[in-house]
Amino acid sequence: MTVKAVRRRLNPVERRTLILDEALRIFAERHYLAVTVRDIALTCEINVGLIYHYFDSKDDLVRCALGHAIEQLIEGYEQRRVASEDPRDEILAWLDTHIAIAPTLSRMVKLMSDCASSDIRDAELDALVAGFYASEKSVLERALDKGVASGRFTALDVPKTARRIGLMLDGIFHASASRGDDRIVEDIRDLAGFLDTMLGIDPGSRA
Repeated sequence: MTVKAVRRRLNPVERRTLILDEALRIFAERHYLAVTVRDIALTCEINVGLIYHYFDSKDDLVRCALGHAIEQLIEGYEQRRVASEDPRDEILAWLDTHIAIAPTLSRMVKLMSDCASSDIRDAELDALVAGFYASEKSVLERALDKGVASGRFTALDVPKTARRIGLMLDGIFHASASRGDDRIVEDIRDLAGFLDTMLGIDPGSRA
């Protein structure tokens, strides 16, 4: 006789998080425009009405799923960067957070890419994506400014260097998807290893 496992009842916060995580996963596996609220409800093993209890519409769920991923990245970074005042460590904390939640960010990048290529524009979604890149720019430029001002980094072009690091991160996630080689973590570590060269830091000074 097979005994069916009894699922633990989730509290509202846990259930909302479950819906967001599963929605992001399904949106990444298929084009978000092809996914229905019913698809997500079936995956979460809940009724459709419960999803509408937490989210106003499918569009609202798409925005919230993307925002949920962005929040995880920003919060993870803030937790990692508080331990050091070294601007190099601040940049490494940004890279380390990408490594720590790479599967989530891979789905986030896929969703952002699909949204950008869609003929259907959503001003709120566009603003969310723009806000994410503005946050990344701020994180990187702040650390780079601090490093140049303190003499730890060479006199580099701060906006251009921040953009270059951001583009490299984007490229790593897009390359993993197009090549299917699942090298996100290794490639971000390679980028971190190249950081001193980009910043003009003498390796011997860190020995």
